[in-house]
Amino acid sequence: MKTQMIFPPLVELQNTWLVNIGQIKLGVGPTGEWCFRVGQRMVTISKPDDTMPLLPLLEIGRTEFYDHVRRGVQVRPELAEAVRSFPEVLLLKFAFESSVSDYWPLKAMDWLDLNSDLVSELRGELRTLQSQGWVAQRLRQRVDAAVNRCGEAIFTKR
Repeated sequence: MKTQMIFPPLVELQNTWLVNIGQIKLGVGPTGEWCFRVGQRMVTISKPDDTMPLLPLLEIGRTEFYDHVRRGVQVRPELAEAVRSFPEVLLLKFAFESSVSDYWPLKAMDWLDLNSDLVSELRGELRTLQSQGWVAQRLRQRVDAAVNRCGEAIFTKR
């Protein structure tokens, strides 16, 4: 699915759209909550399952995404809180919990590598991911490396 950054941010009614992901518009609602629109349906992102359509964001990379949001803040200062409130943890949780292949978890690890503060928050999801039989050695090693960098002893050694 093609992900395209919207610049300058597109304001429609009370929503400010920052990213197109296929037919989905992702942005910030009138009270600062992150939301997306699919056709005429609006979804406020409040749980990991809500982030399923946002998985392609993991392909563009954390730095590029947050740089884009910061550029949007320069044009629309009222979006300043949006940088801090993006539901990144929910997106990463969904990628770790719902996958049956390495693709999305590896993309999520790319984001996690750039924000090691989230490792503690995602401890349960990382532990569960490590226990999945389908997880390839490469992904297991990336999870172990992230945990070790953060000094988190969340796994028992085998």
